[in-house]
Amino acid sequence: MDRTPDGDPVEIFLVERYWPDVDVDELRRALPRLESAVTAMRSEGREVKYLGSILMPIDQVVFTLVAATDEREIRQLNERAGLPVDRIAKAIALLGPAMTGSPAGRRGPEVHR
Repeated sequence: MDRTPDGDPVEIFLVERYWPDVDVDELRRALPRLESAVTAMRSEGREVKYLGSILMPIDQVVFTLVAATDEREIRQLNERAGLPVDRIAKAIALLGPAMTGSPAGRRGPEVHR
């Protein structure tokens, strides 16, 4: 588990967004706002990191993975970006080598908490 310079744990959170009529173009237009909000919060010394999003167009849902110290950081990040949030939950991400940049081997997927 990663930690802040002060020793606080940085955890992974899954943000669930019910987003009627969202499509890949709309999501692509929205992501720079999220990335700008991350940059602003990091410049304030806050530990937040955007990890990626998954669009499920048939369900009109977007799932976003974000690393942060707590749920309040996630809520503020999304408020700054002007993005809808329906649910935030702590998550454990089992990421493969394509996502982590690490070689595939006997270790299996890299675990991020």
